[in-house]
Amino acid sequence: MKGRGKSPAPTKRSTASRPKNLKEMLLARDGRFSVVGRIMDDAGPVPNSPLPNGMATLETAHIIPFNASRHNPMRSMLSKFAGQDMENLLTGQGINDPSNALLLDPTTHQAFDKFKFGLECQNDRYFLRMLVQTRTLPSSVSRHFEGEELFFGQGPEQVALPSSLLCNVQLAVGRVLRASGAAKL
Repeated sequence: MKGRGKSPAPTKRSTASRPKNLKEMLLARDGRFSVVGRIMDDAGPVPNSPLPNGMATLETAHIIPFNASRHNPMRSMLSKFAGQDMENLLTGQGINDPSNALLLDPTTHQAFDKFKFGLECQNDRYFLRMLVQTRTLPSSVSRHFEGEELFFGQGPEQVALPSSLLCNVQLAVGRVLRASGAAKL
């Protein structure tokens, strides 16, 4: 889902000009590439290297869906699932913070929203976790291998990295939904 409204100022910033919205902050954080699939945002010139695996209009994908900010029972359930209060992370400007967002191409965004893959964060390192068979994933995801380490923050500015808590909660919810059969979308 795409975020709406104004984005908060990130917690870590360089002195460069401030991006105006969440997508621009993510582009500054990750260097115009989606970390999953190495797809380049098509709003700019193609670099000499590294060459992208493709080009698309990248989208802002919320780790915890934007509608959680408007749905108190969902926030309450996620807080219980996480073992801590997530109210501040999932309401107001917190829902549109870069720590709750990834840049993904449209097909990969749909797969992420359908819990076909997730991110696991251990010791400040991110790993791709497949929740369905590789052959059912978009090519941007299936070119990775299960457990492959992903590197956020390779862009020109320091912007908040994806939250380890939010990544791990989203992955755990996806595993439960997949195991129960509730995520067969």
